Amino acid sequence: MQRMMRNRRTVTLLMAVMLLLTACGPSASAAAMSLAKAEGTVGIADGDGKSVPVSEDRSLYSGYQVGTEAKSHAWISLDDVKLVKMDEESAIELRKENRNLEIFVNSGQLFFNITEPLEEDETLDIRTSTMTVGIRGTCGWVSVLEEGHMQVCVLEGKVHCEVTDSVSGQSAEAEVSAGERADLYIRSEEGEDAACEIVKSKISRSDIPDFVLEEVDLEALGTELAEEPEEAGGETAEEPQETAEAPEEEAAGETVEEILALSEYESFGSARGGVMPVKKDGLWGAVNYRNEVIVPFEYSNFQAPDDSGNFVMGDTTEEGRFYTLFDPQGNILYEGDQQVRASGGMYIVLREGDPLGEGQREIAYHRTDGTLVQALSAHPWAFINGFYDGVSQVYRAEYDDVLVGQGEGVGYSYSTGSYQIGEVDAAGNIEWHEDPLYTRYLERAEEEYQSAVEEAAGGEDDFANVGGMDSYYTRLPLSTVNHGYYVAGTFEYDAGWISMCTDTYEILGECDFYSAEPDAEKGFVYSEDYFEEQNSLRSFYHDGAYFYNYGSNMVWTVGERDVLVDFALHPGMTFETADNRIVKAVYDQISMNDENYWLVKDGERWGYIDHDGQEAAMFEDAAAFYQGYALVREEGTAYLIDETFEKVQNLGEADSVSTIGELFVVTRGDTKYFYRLVQ
Repeated sequence: MQRMMRNRRTVTLLMAVMLLLTACGPSASAAAMSLAKAEGTVGIADGDGKSVPVSEDRSLYSGYQVGTEAKSHAWISLDDVKLVKMDEESAIELRKENRNLEIFVNSGQLFFNITEPLEEDETLDIRTSTMTVGIRGTCGWVSVLEEGHMQVCVLEGKVHCEVTDSVSGQSAEAEVSAGERADLYIRSEEGEDAACEIVKSKISRSDIPDFVLEEVDLEALGTELAEEPEEAGGETAEEPQETAEAPEEEAAGETVEEILALSEYESFGSARGGVMPVKKDGLWGAVNYRNEVIVPFEYSNFQAPDDSGNFVMGDTTEEGRFYTLFDPQGNILYEGDQQVRASGGMYIVLREGDPLGEGQREIAYHRTDGTLVQALSAHPWAFINGFYDGVSQVYRAEYDDVLVGQGEGVGYSYSTGSYQIGEVDAAGNIEWHEDPLYTRYLERAEEEYQSAVEEAAGGEDDFANVGGMDSYYTRLPLSTVNHGYYVAGTFEYDAGWISMCTDTYEILGECDFYSAEPDAEKGFVYSEDYFEEQNSLRSFYHDGAYFYNYGSNMVWTVGERDVLVDFALHPGMTFETADNRIVKAVYDQISMNDENYWLVKDGERWGYIDHDGQEAAMFEDAAAFYQGYALVREEGTAYLIDETFEKVQNLGEADSVSTIGELFVVTRGDTKYFYRLVQ
């Protein structure tokens, strides 16, 4: 995200709310600014432009910037009664001083829902580089269309808009009521004063973007909307649903079957094991594949189910964070304030605090009946790594407080300890391995120490010119070993250190991906003089957990592009020898998963590459493969394809296609049609 530059010509749009409003959507639950939820690819940078890890309930501060990519959204809680939602491909910056809050919309669209009027000493402005929208208590959305043109749509209440050119002093003003849209312009010709204009019109239902419809109940609002224009041919709303049926001659050979048609929910989580998290009235619950509610809509966030259908719902209150683990029938397996994750048909609890002691953590593995099968002391930075092929990894460290060389007068010392990676199976058996990165650290530290000893022995003053103390900077497995490899790194330092290691605990290669400078053709150019914390890593979801590598492959987001890299293309790569020979492919977006073909985006088209990075096929829209099948759209029609990219089933007209866990989804208007593979 680029920091916003102020335009020398400022235009002020002042909006005064004339009504006290009732709620038009879900209210926020946090008392300070925070990322309430993120879907897809969302990036956060702090006031210095440094990348910040993305997580739900992540606190946000003045100067923070948030951006969304394609098919991605972000919900931001401003306080108990203020919530905004970013549409895809949008960028904002937050600025707050005392009780005055500004949201700079650099690009895209922003939905706002202020459920109670602001206090007299409180302000909330939504701004662009040239305009300001003053909010007192209302519901609607803002679109930045181009420089000098902003659109404000109001769904409830009444606002007063004023556009003023600060150079010429010209202005325009108008009242805008619920159901109305205001296009705000400031136009200037060379050598002439700017002309300010506000053009009002009525909103029809089709004008309301999907990302807003997901947040509001139009029927409950009772907003009077304009009638939809009649389409040529007089088609009815029922006809698209009828066209969704596969041609009769294909019925006998159907590969997928429709199981659900849903329009009442605001958002959907990944579906697995017969369970799907869904959002309604601003809160999350869960339904089964018959659309029966198995968990009520009472939670602020969720973790997607594992392959067995076990899943976690979370909530954040003034007392802290709380987690509830459910089985596929909605029975509670665990509840408490300790982090928990369902994976591999088990559940894993990250314990910290009392009675372990300050800074201590423990990873505990349980069967779904509650039986504890293994509890292990873990590194103070440890997090939960889920299962892959029946194994989960855990990291532990033991410090022996020994400084080799201390007090010997050689001017160099290093610390020792024990750093190990454990592989845990479902039975609780564990096999420990020495951390290869720490083993190498010891070897290098001993070499430095011996060099210092020799230099001190040969020096006139018996003191080495080499000085200092060396410490090991821990890099933990970011996810469990899979396909022969795991990737280790750290989120605790301002560094993008990445080490790819084998399942025999040897180092394949390493680099600092913050030193990857964007290059349109090559993906990146590696330079130790370049440093960019906004470079980030993509992950994929597998059996209840996220993974940052698939074998020796990773996807890095470098600048505006995704880069598929393979450490096996440059064995032995070091921080000094790293370069872009590891690059396989460069696209606008690359999504790895457990399938043979990975989803990519190139401009306005979507398609697939193989694991070598070779492009296989492109379509006007496409979704991720699942068990060898995927949905694509061509000329407005959805098709199911196989791994030969042949069309095996026609699913009719479609606005878009997607894959949600183990279900295939075709969207037509406000309704999503869910399909699953025929058993």
